[in-house]
Amino acid sequence: MPVAITFDVGGTLAEGDLDKREFVARVLEYLSGLGFSVSKRAYKKALDEAMRKLRSLRAGGREMAFEDFYSLVMSSLGITPDEELLAQLRRLYFSCFRAQVVPEARPVLEILKGRYRLAVISNSMSCVPRRILELSGLDGYFEAILISGEVGWRKPHERIFRLALAQLGLQDRPGQVVHVGNSPFEDVAGAKAVGMKAILLLRPGGGAGEEGGAWEAEPDLVIRSLRQLPGALEELDP
Repeated sequence: MPVAITFDVGGTLAEGDLDKREFVARVLEYLSGLGFSVSKRAYKKALDEAMRKLRSLRAGGREMAFEDFYSLVMSSLGITPDEELLAQLRRLYFSCFRAQVVPEARPVLEILKGRYRLAVISNSMSCVPRRILELSGLDGYFEAILISGEVGWRKPHERIFRLALAQLGLQDRPGQVVHVGNSPFEDVAGAKAVGMKAILLLRPGGGAGEEGGAWEAEPDLVIRSLRQLPGALEELDP
């Protein structure tokens, strides 16, 4: 039977997105205040160059930290990316990211906390998932929180899943750990590749495809709401 549950954050425990237009405007305003005259066009060009390097890195399952990414952007603009500048960019990023925990997340975690060990495995260069969990107080439910931007690997690469298993002390028992997420590729295929079980959260209109679709790996179960998770976990028990 499962002894531990790992969760994705974005699209699973929380919903949100970056207001890109507002973020760019605030970054350019901040740089202007420092005496740097940067046009939107120049910023976009620097951003595109950094994105190409990021995509190349991610193609191998690796992840770039927020500071490393924006160091590339600033360097392309001829700006020295010192620690304070990067810290301010992170603050601006967080201020432009609108997110909220899904209503059913806390009640479900309350039910599960006494039955299973809980952890998080989430993709984010910016580490927004950790911030969401901390601001909402949900971080206290989890023994381990692994964010791709912090560990250098991103789902579906097996490395981030194995790191989570190791932190839980269950590296030799992956079949007793269930991963819950909304991506057939990142969450289901990634978890199944290391021997974990996987439950796909397929909310109506969530964009993950329909049940029975041509997924790289089949989930052990599909749920339509986190509210169904406690019962689904019991179905996995032998």
